[in-house]
Amino acid sequence: MRDLHPGLGQPASGLRRTIYGLSLALVLAVTGGAFVLVALGVIPGTPVDVYASWITLAILFVPFMALYDGAGQRRSRLEKWSEFGFVWLLVSGLAQTFWELPWFFLDLTGLVHNLTVDDRYLWAWWVYGGADTRYLTSNPTIAGLEFMAGFSGPFELWAWYLYRHGRTLRAKLTACWAALIIGVGLTYMTGVFFVAEAHVGWVNIQQGATGFWLKFIGLNLPWIIAPAIAIPAAIMELAHLYRLEGYETARREMAENGPGRAGRPLVRSA
Repeated sequence: MRDLHPGLGQPASGLRRTIYGLSLALVLAVTGGAFVLVALGVIPGTPVDVYASWITLAILFVPFMALYDGAGQRRSRLEKWSEFGFVWLLVSGLAQTFWELPWFFLDLTGLVHNLTVDDRYLWAWWVYGGADTRYLTSNPTIAGLEFMAGFSGPFELWAWYLYRHGRTLRAKLTACWAALIIGVGLTYMTGVFFVAEAHVGWVNIQQGATGFWLKFIGLNLPWIIAPAIAIPAAIMELAHLYRLEGYETARREMAENGPGRAGRPLVRSA
């Protein structure tokens, strides 16, 4: 059974591994570095916000590299989709944990209300909030959504870690269930996020075409697109792992009972 998908759950290799590593370095060095330099007044908050948004957008689409086979590779669809799902889980978990969750508490305390580009120490939240002004006015819908999304972030990171480092079948099953449940929830909330603003005619979206297409649409669209692969991937992997669990349980029982008992007919002849 394990031979059906020999690469399932294995670390990425080749070009994919390189791109994943470079993406992480880019986030830390460029986006994180920009936050520090803006906070220190070394560089201006804008147009750096636009550059940071483009970089972030590119990072959000990095999980799609999981669908690429390197030279000499012929992975199954489940192997590709599973890697995509858990790379996406990591990316989403980082975003929810280190942006959405802090925003919720900053909003709760009023620190992000009416931010401007001159509020250098909170620039990371102005970058998006300057376009989607709901994040600067304590919008109740956004506060509720981000409370749920923000607290899902640590669970996403836990599920990714469990899948990546768990050594038992039960650990993989738990991680897949967590990925599926959180993925469905975040997809539903992203739908509410877009519909709520469309309902009022996009009145809260500022900064022109850049604010609407790059920040509002671009930086949120991955949470609509990615689940189209990540959710079926979790379902497919759960089905495979449960079949594998059943197969290995049957093998253990046969080994314990012995071939004679395992082969005994269920109904005796008269």
